[in-house]
Formats: sequence, C-alpha cells, structure tokens
Amino acid sequence: MDVNTSSVATDDAIGKALKSHLNAPAWQWLSSQVGGLADNPTPGVIARVFTSLPRQLKSGDTPTAISLGEPYEGPGGLSLVVTEWSVVKLARVWLLTRIPKLDEAAYVRLIEQLFKYGEMEELVALYAALPVYHYPEAWRERCKEGIRSNIGSVRHTVIVNNPYPARFLDEESWNQMVLKAFFTDEDIAGITGLRQRNNLRLAQSLTDYAYERHAAQREINPMLWILVGPFIGERAFDLMSQLAIESRQPLERQAIAYAFAHSDYDPAQRYLKEHEVPASFSESRGTPWEAWEQ
Repeated sequence: MDVNTSSVATDDAIGKALKSHLNAPAWQWLSSQVGGLADNPTPGVIARVFTSLPRQLKSGDTPTAISLGEPYEGPGGLSLVVTEWSVVKLARVWLLTRIPKLDEAAYVRLIEQLFKYGEMEELVALYAALPVYHYPEAWRERCKEGIRSNIGSVRHTVIVNNPYPARFLDEESWNQMVLKAFFTDEDIAGITGLRQRNNLRLAQSLTDYAYERHAAQREINPMLWILVGPFIGERAFDLMSQLAIESRQPLERQAIAYAFAHSDYDPAQRYLKEHEVPASFSESRGTPWEAWEQ
C-alpha cells in the first residue's frame, strides 16, 4: 500500500470505519482512489470514482449500516453526524472530504458538477456533506435547493441532523425550512439548532399553520407548541388553551402544558393554576422535546 493509501487508512475516523466494514480488495481500491485525489483532483476522476462506488464496494461480514461514535469535524467547524449510514453513502462523503481545497471557483464548480448530474442516492450523499465542504458560505443556495427538493430522502438529509442550515441560513430561509419540515412530517426534534434559532416570526407562522390544521380537523405536531411556547401571545394562547382541553393527543396536551409552564405569559401561568395541571405535564422526560432543555 502506498503512502497516500496508508495515511488515509489511519488518520481519519471515516476511513477507519470504512476499512472495518469492507473486504480487503474493496478497501484497497477505495483507499487507493481516495489517496490519489491530492495529486489529481480533476472533475472527471472524481465523478468516475463517485459514481462507481456501488459497483466496487463489497461489505464484509459486519453489518453494513455504519455509525460513528463521535461527530466528524469538518474544515469549517461544523460536525458531520453519522448514524446508520450505508457503506456507499459514507464512502461517497469520505471521498468528498478528501477533495483538496482548490481555489474557491474551481472547488465550487467541481462539486456543483456532481450535484448537476447526480442521481438520487448520489444527491443524498452530496447534501449530507454540506457541513464538511470547504468554503462553507458558498453552499447557502445549494442548501435551500435541497430543502425545496421533491425527493424526500434529499430533503430529510438537509433538514435533519445537519448543522449547516442552523449556521448559514438567514432567518427567513431558516423559518421556511422549519415550516417545510412540519408540512412534510419530518423529525422536528432532530433539526440541529432548533432551539437556538427559534424566533418570534417563526412562532407566528407556526401559529397560523396550527389554526389552519385545526380548522381542517387535522392533527397538530406537538413539537409546534414547544417552538411557539417562548413567544406565546393572545392568538396562540386562545388556540392552545382550547386544545389543552379538547385535543385527543395526550402528547399535544402535554406539549401545551410544557409550553405554558416555561412561558412568562401571565394568562398561561394562570391557566395552569386554575386548571390544576399536574406538574408532571411540564416535564420533558420521555418526550420528543426532551433535548430542548439540554
């Protein structure tokens, strides 16, 4: 094994994980291809390796879903969270992390070429790598495009467990993303930076959305009230106090009680006392918003 191959095998958490999940020939091919990128990071070479990974990689006897014990730190200070990824997806992202930092125009053009011609699984890997690309500010529009995607797996990859949107999207784009997550029934609690980026305009938009859902007699995701909670006003309170009694979702009633208990809105505090809401309803243990307090 040459020097490049050896180094990528030992100095990189993703490389170590892949090596343990691949048979010897597959790992030797992959590490050789990745190790050679430093000398020849041309679009043609990268595209060829990127698209050929499913044919080349054969897993060993170990499970093919890979999780990393610690987040993988990217060059821009963001972390890549790897949980139950396929070998091919992780290998594609690893390949992307190993592309040298060319000048910005050349680097962005190279990555965008992969986005332009990528099929669904390739796009999932490309969007998953948003936290680890060089020149992180350059990917804002690409991030927004992923959020708008009609491909559910692509949209999920950008919205859930991805730190890029919270760091680089402006407030309007961030709010649109969170609303999109509610519209498409994403894992709201899994949105990185949700509490830190919560804001009044988002809470107002979510309140409007809740009124629409209620009027259509459709269930409301309880996480909506957790986001509205710090910004409760008269309009939100009217619907929340109604649903605290009428909702058929125990978790929604608990979310409203939690939001009231952690709000400084006087009518919400009076509601809890007048209705003798159990203190346990204001706790988060075992709920989707448990991480909210951490």
